[in-house]
Amino acid sequence: MRSSTTIKQYMKDAWPVLIVLNLSILGSLGIGLKFYTPPVRVPIVLLLVCCFTLFINFSAFVLFLTEKILPKEQEFGKIIKRFRRGDSRMQNYVLPLDYVDENYEIRGRCMTYNPIGGDFYNFLKDKDGNYWIGIGDTSGHGYVAGLFSLMIMNQMSHLVHKFETPHEIIDQMLEHLEERTNTFPHIHRSLYATFLLMKADNKGNFLHSGIHPSLVLYKSKEDKTYIVSTDGKFLSTVMNSPLKKPKPSQSFKMDRDDILFCFTDGLFEQKNRSIGGYYGENLYKFLETAPKKNIRKLIDDLFSDVVKHTGGRIQDDMSLLVVRKF
Repeated sequence: MRSSTTIKQYMKDAWPVLIVLNLSILGSLGIGLKFYTPPVRVPIVLLLVCCFTLFINFSAFVLFLTEKILPKEQEFGKIIKRFRRGDSRMQNYVLPLDYVDENYEIRGRCMTYNPIGGDFYNFLKDKDGNYWIGIGDTSGHGYVAGLFSLMIMNQMSHLVHKFETPHEIIDQMLEHLEERTNTFPHIHRSLYATFLLMKADNKGNFLHSGIHPSLVLYKSKEDKTYIVSTDGKFLSTVMNSPLKKPKPSQSFKMDRDDILFCFTDGLFEQKNRSIGGYYGENLYKFLETAPKKNIRKLIDDLFSDVVKHTGGRIQDDMSLLVVRKF
């Protein structure tokens, strides 16, 4: 069933190439036979031509399967449709839905390299009305990375109701991870995650802790963006130095109409295969210049720009979490 579907898709997508290819072979055969002086009998020549034609068509089919002859525009169009319509993937079932109330607008987007990725984000309110926002990236791809991410999300949703600061919660997560790893020795100790955890009150006061790419904070009154650095610990049993001194949560302030951009490294490390350049600085330029009235449109436009940069072929999971203060 899968083979027949692939062949039908091949015929549908590559029929212009097939027509030109086979007509060229037939034309060359006709011209060759017209001027042919037979040291070899004609039936043998026709058999060799048929074999050559089959070889050429098979090679074209193999190239199709490896996506070498599909136009870049077609690949770009496919991946744009993919994230605009939403994937029926794990992330659509476990990541929180966009949230808006009288204090904040919080919207997220995740596109995975594999059906199950390691990128994740989470946000919720605790019993005291504080907002907890987390974003992270588990090493690797596939279901193991996805399960590790789910474990972190589950721990976050539980611990925010028991502890006051982000760095305390991350320490608790590390203790839980160590205990789980000792209980189940088959868990790979090399698996780890970068994770940033933030706590905000309704006035825009933020505490944050964790190792993760720096944040971009847009200050509306100044119409200017600032980089907010992060610091803390990896979610890992082996990545943190035992000599590293514990650090309290850091802080920053959001005022009315300010916007905070949080993203995983996959967003700015997407590479253009033709020129070899990473998206990198383009991300910060985009966030500085893009219209910020409609956050949902801003996210769509940014992802379109990243996918266009890669020629329609992303190389890593990428996630973006945007917070606006009302």
